[in-house]
Amino acid sequence: MKTKEALLLLIVLVALCAGCMKTEKVKENEVKEIKIGTVWPLSGPLASSGEKHLNGVKLRVDEVNNAGGIKSLGGAKVKLIVADNQGDPKVSASETERLIVKEKIVGLVGCYTSSTTLPATEVTERYKIPTVACAGSPKITGRGYKYVFRAHSEVIKTADISVKFLKDVVKAKTVAIIMENSAYGQASAKFCEKAAEDAGMEVVLKELFPSGTKDLTPILLKVKEAKPDAILAVGYVSDAILMVKQMRELDVNVKALIAPGGAGFNDADFLKAAKDDAEYIFVGIFWSPDAKWPGNAEFVAHYKEVFGEAPDPLAAEAYEATTVLLDAIERAGSTNPEKIREALAKTNMTWISGPIQFDERGENIYKNVVVVQVQNGTFVTVYPEEVAVAKPIVPMPAWTER
Repeated sequence: MKTKEALLLLIVLVALCAGCMKTEKVKENEVKEIKIGTVWPLSGPLASSGEKHLNGVKLRVDEVNNAGGIKSLGGAKVKLIVADNQGDPKVSASETERLIVKEKIVGLVGCYTSSTTLPATEVTERYKIPTVACAGSPKITGRGYKYVFRAHSEVIKTADISVKFLKDVVKAKTVAIIMENSAYGQASAKFCEKAAEDAGMEVVLKELFPSGTKDLTPILLKVKEAKPDAILAVGYVSDAILMVKQMRELDVNVKALIAPGGAGFNDADFLKAAKDDAEYIFVGIFWSPDAKWPGNAEFVAHYKEVFGEAPDPLAAEAYEATTVLLDAIERAGSTNPEKIREALAKTNMTWISGPIQFDERGENIYKNVVVVQVQNGTFVTVYPEEVAVAKPIVPMPAWTER
C-alpha cells in the first residue's frame, strides 16, 4: 500500500513540475514588451551629444520593432526607457538605479562620458543588469565586472592607431598632448604619452584642462613656444570648437592635430560650429561613414532619412551598442537578465564598425579602428591605406595659407 501511495505521489510531483515548466515557457512566449534603458546627457553642456546617442538607440529599436520585434519571444516589442544624467556622475548612478528598480529594465545602453558611465555601470553590476557601454576609459571593463560589455574600441586602441599614424604618415618626432581633465581625458593622455614614447617621439608638452573651459590661450601659447610636429588632443565638443578657433587666432601651426577616440572632435556639431577651422583635423576612431562593413551603408542612409542629417560616430556607437544588446536578447529568448548576460558573452557578429566578440573582461577582442580626416566638411577614412577612401592631407596647411 505504501509503495502505491509513494508511486502516486511521485507521479503527481512530476506532473506538477512539468506544468510549472510549461507555464514558465508559456509566460516567456507571452511577453508583450521588453524594457531596455538608455542614459545620456540630455541637458547641460553635452546635451547635443547626448541627443545624437539617443537618436542612434531609437533608430535601432525602431528597426527591430518594425521588423517584427524579438522573434524568439513571439514578436515582443522593445520599449525604450530614457533617462537624462545631465552629465553628472551622481545623477547618472541614481537615474540608472531608478530605471532598474522602478522601470524594471532588463538591459542598459549608455552613457557617453567615462565619468558618468563608470558610476552607472557600478549600479548595473550590483543589480546584475547587462550593459553595453559607450565610453572609452579602460576602467569601464577593467574592474572584473561580469555584466558590463563594450563593442567599440577603448582608448588604448584609439591612442595606438593615432600615434602610429603620426609616426608612419606624418613622420612626427615631437608631440604635444592637450586633453580635458576627466576620466576619459586622463586615460587618453596616459596611454598617448606611453605610445608616443614607445614610438620614439618626444613629448614636449603635456597639459590637461577642465572640460568646458572658456579660454585655452595659456596652453596654446605653450604649444606655440614648444613647436611640436603634432598635437594629440581630447576635448568634448565645446572644447574642440574653442581649441581650433583659438589656434587660428593665435596662429598655432602643426603638421597634424589628431584626436584619439574623437570625443567632441568627431561630433557633427563640431563640424557645423567650427566650419573651416575644422578642416584637416584627424580623428583616431572606431567608426567611419564610408566603411564597408555589413549594415553600415544602410545605417547611414536610414539615419539621414529619419533625422535629416548624416550620422556621426556618437550616433553610430549607440546604434551599434543597441544592436549588440538586442541581438543578445533575441538569442537568449528570455527577459531574464542572467540569460541575456550569458548571450552577450557569446556574441559573435560583424556590424557597422567591424567584428565583435568579447573577452573575459567584456571588451571587444577586435581593434576596429581607423583614422579619418575632415576634408571638405566631411569625415573620410585616410588610414590604414588598405581601407582608405582618400589620401591624408599632410601637413595641415598653415592658418595664413587657408
